[in-house]
Amino acid sequence: MEWLLSQLASHVYAKLAGILLLCGLGLPIPEDIALIAGGYLAHLGTVEVHKVFLVCFAAVLGGDSIAFMLGRGFGTRILASRFTRRYFTPRRQRRVRAGFRKYGSKVVFIARFLPGLRFSIFLSAGMLHVRPHVFFVYDFLAALVSVPFLVYSAWYFGAQIDHVILWARRSEYGILALVGVVVAYIGIKLYRKRKSRPALTDS
Repeated sequence: MEWLLSQLASHVYAKLAGILLLCGLGLPIPEDIALIAGGYLAHLGTVEVHKVFLVCFAAVLGGDSIAFMLGRGFGTRILASRFTRRYFTPRRQRRVRAGFRKYGSKVVFIARFLPGLRFSIFLSAGMLHVRPHVFFVYDFLAALVSVPFLVYSAWYFGAQIDHVILWARRSEYGILALVGVVVAYIGIKLYRKRKSRPALTDS
């Protein structure tokens, strides 16, 4: 965290956007820490919080989209490279494909809360020819949950930034579970409403 903050001493918006774009391409820097760093700098008054949120949000979506398009256009060649085989191991490939078989395109949403698998899942989504508009919708909705949560938490609770980092690491699965509960609740309500409608009969 301290190293990252030192790198963001100047040209904060541009550097933060660049780091997040590279995170989307598998750079071994936790994306969540970059988002927290942006919020913390807003807490210190270095940047404006709403502007840093918009920059982070756009960069996150941009990095995810690049990974998706790379998978869609060059997936086979990317997997053939030695570097990719080290990072995207056959075991990880099987896990990702199993996720797509179980959850379908919804795994794109889930990936936002799985730091170790984000790049692999987005790359695979492109390789498996998930429809671009489906990918963008799920990714947008997931980022709309995670990005403001991390940025604004670090901004508001900046005085306890160490606790924010620890809490963020522990809460990702909690956020995902909460989203799942909300979606399930809405689905049940819609199902009951549809079921309660009187059936149309032929006159």
